[in-house]
Amino acid sequence: MAVEEDVKSQNEAPANHNRETRLKAQLPTTVRTHRDFFGSFIGILVFLGGVALLVLVFKLAYGLFMTPPAKALNIEPGKKMDLNAGLSSLFMVMIRIMLLLVMGMVGSWVANRGISLYTQARGIKVNVEEG
Repeated sequence: MAVEEDVKSQNEAPANHNRETRLKAQLPTTVRTHRDFFGSFIGILVFLGGVALLVLVFKLAYGLFMTPPAKALNIEPGKKMDLNAGLSSLFMVMIRIMLLLVMGMVGSWVANRGISLYTQARGIKVNVEEG
């Protein structure tokens, strides 16, 4: 029985040793990071493009909301209101608001993509193995 225990302990020790050796072999010996300046530059450009789109959206929204309601809905003072023309103008204003919403979302997505490109380009991990 003692011989069997000795054989088991001898078999377990190399198994643990082999496992540790395999784990060490899978890990890189040295990890070095470096900056990718071209990728950072492209990331900043994409971010600034997204910010420019957002500024354009805010400018268009400001112009849309500063328009007097009577002008936006084509209502002339002192005349009877044409229901068809009023509803058509209201529908066009609603479409413009929805388009501004979509343009704002696209601008924020572009800016977000630029930020992610910039951060990914700042620290690329390169595995350097001694050989």
